[in-house]
Amino acid sequence: MTRATDRSLKRNLREQVVDEIGGDIVSGRLKPGDFLPSEEVLLGRYNVSRTVLREALNVLAGKGILDARPKRGTIVRPRNEWSQLDPVVLGWQRAQRGTPASDDGRDALMEVRRIVEPGAAALAARRGTEEDFAAIEEAYAAMEKAGDSPEDFMAADLAFHTACLYASKNDFLAPIAHAIRSEMMASLRITNRDPETNRTISLPLHKAILDAIVARDPEAAATAMRRHLDDTERRRSQSRAAG
Repeated sequence: MTRATDRSLKRNLREQVVDEIGGDIVSGRLKPGDFLPSEEVLLGRYNVSRTVLREALNVLAGKGILDARPKRGTIVRPRNEWSQLDPVVLGWQRAQRGTPASDDGRDALMEVRRIVEPGAAALAARRGTEEDFAAIEEAYAAMEKAGDSPEDFMAADLAFHTACLYASKNDFLAPIAHAIRSEMMASLRITNRDPETNRTISLPLHKAILDAIVARDPEAAATAMRRHLDDTERRRSQSRAAG
């Protein structure tokens, strides 16, 4: 076995242990305040080396989920201390809800978007560079070219919003785009399924956002983003009512 193969195997084993323990915690089988079983018990349960187990526990500690306490053991931390924007943690939570975009998940996502995106659009209008504007324009052009393909439209739509967040030039906002990517795509599959609605309603709303940002009009950019989110919420409510 080569060194590269050995490292790959160790990484895969570590990720398996991380997923199993993380899943147990997010599901509630292990609750905040619970201590993990002893190291010896965990070694037997997962059939991995001590090094792999300790690396897995360190990964979970890095996500704010576990806290190793000398002479006492490893404890599950309160949920509000977890790295909630970590894509892996979000993935566990989606799996626990049973669907990629449950009502709870969509509600939480919309709250985040309403808080973040209008302000990010305003910042993009103030701080965005010509390169940033080109990225937003490219994403919009891809939306126009999507035609009758909802999947192509949704991918371009996601790229549009990601580009707006990056154009804000705020180091705390940009990572949000990556963190909520999967949840947002799942939500788009519900609200953007109809090509005709995408062409006649969604495209003009995005064009208003683009025009305001490129014109460096922060207030208009924020207002245009709010109107778009209002429409997203309307379509989401219609989808929910239709079952």
